Amino acid sequence: MTESSRQMSAKQKIMLGAGILLLLIFLPLGWKWLSYQFTHATTNNAFVESDLISVSPLVSGHLKEILVDESDLVKKGQLMAIIDEKDYLAQVKLKMSELDKVERDLSTLKTTLERTRREVEEEIVLARQGIMEGQEALKRAEANGKKIEMDYERFKKLIERKVIAQSRFDAVEAQYTTSRAFIRSAEIMVRTRKIQLKRTLIGRQRVEELEKKVLALKAAKETAQKALEVVELNLEHTRIKSPISGIVAKKFIYEGDFISPGFPVFSIYDHDNIYITANLEEVKMEGVRLGQRVDIKADAYPRIDFEGKVIRIGAASIAKFALIPRDMSAGEFTKVVQRIPIKISVEDPERFLRPGFSVTTSIELD
Repeated sequence: MTESSRQMSAKQKIMLGAGILLLLIFLPLGWKWLSYQFTHATTNNAFVESDLISVSPLVSGHLKEILVDESDLVKKGQLMAIIDEKDYLAQVKLKMSELDKVERDLSTLKTTLERTRREVEEEIVLARQGIMEGQEALKRAEANGKKIEMDYERFKKLIERKVIAQSRFDAVEAQYTTSRAFIRSAEIMVRTRKIQLKRTLIGRQRVEELEKKVLALKAAKETAQKALEVVELNLEHTRIKSPISGIVAKKFIYEGDFISPGFPVFSIYDHDNIYITANLEEVKMEGVRLGQRVDIKADAYPRIDFEGKVIRIGAASIAKFALIPRDMSAGEFTKVVQRIPIKISVEDPERFLRPGFSVTTSIELD
C-alpha cells in the first residue's frame, strides 16, 4: 500500500468519525424537533390583543386641556381631559336661581296656608259657639215669653170683663210686646250666626285652593331640582375620566378641538387583560382542547419564552365573518384551508407584550 493510499484511508476514517459524531449530536435534536411537530399545533398567524376601550365625551364643547398622552399609564377614574365648562357653569347658576325662587315662593305660600287654615278654623269655632249662644238665648226668651203670653191672655180676659184696671193690663201688654221682640231678636241672631258659619266654611275652600297651589309648587320644585341635577351632571361630564386602569394606546384629538358625544377622544387597553388570538388551520384542529398548554414566542423578544393556555375555541372560521364572502354559486371553486380563531391567555408578569405584536404559538395537542 502506497503512502497516498494510507493517507486517503486515514482521511476517510476521520470524515466517517466526524459524520457519526454529528449524527449522534443532531439525531436527538432532530427527533425532538420532529416529535414536537407531531405533538403541537403551531402557527405564526397569531397576534397579541387586548380589549380596547374608546373614551368618548358625554357632552360637547371645546377641549380645554389634555392631561395624558399616548403610552401613559392611567388609573380608573383618573382625569384625562377637560372640556371648556363656561356654558355649563352658566346653566348651573341659572337652574340654581330658578330653584331658589321656587323654594322662596313655596315657603311664602306655606306660611300663608298655615295662617289661613288657623284663621278659618278659629272663625268656624267662634261661629259655632255664637250659634250655640244664640240658640240658648232663644230658648230662654221663648220660655220667658210663654209665661208672659199666658199672663197676657189671662189679663186680656180680665180687662174685657173690666175686673182689673187698664194700667195694670197696659203693663202686662208691654211685657208681652217686649218678650216677643226678644224672641225675634234671638231668632235673627241665630240666623245671622248660621250665615256667618256658612261664610266661614267657605273659607275652607280657600284653604283647599292654597293646598293645591302648594302641591303645584312642590312639583315645580322637584322639576327644578331634577333640572339642576342634569346641568350639574353635564358640568361633571366636562371632566373626562378613565373608565378603567390601563395604558393610553391612541389620542385622537388635541387641545382646542371641538368634540361631541360619541366621537372617541382616547383609546385605552387594559394591560392586565392581554391575550393572544391564534388563527389555526382547520387541518391542525384535531386534539386542540380548552385548557391546553401553549408555548409562545414573540417576534419582539425572540429570547424570551412565554406560556399560555387555550381559553376559547372559535365556533366558526374567520372567513364566515369576512366583509365580502366568497361567491361559489358560479361553479368555480378552489379549496382554501380555513382558519379557526383560538383565544389564548398568556402569562406576562413583566408586561413585555403589547397589542399588535406578532407571535408564534404552539398548542400542545390532547
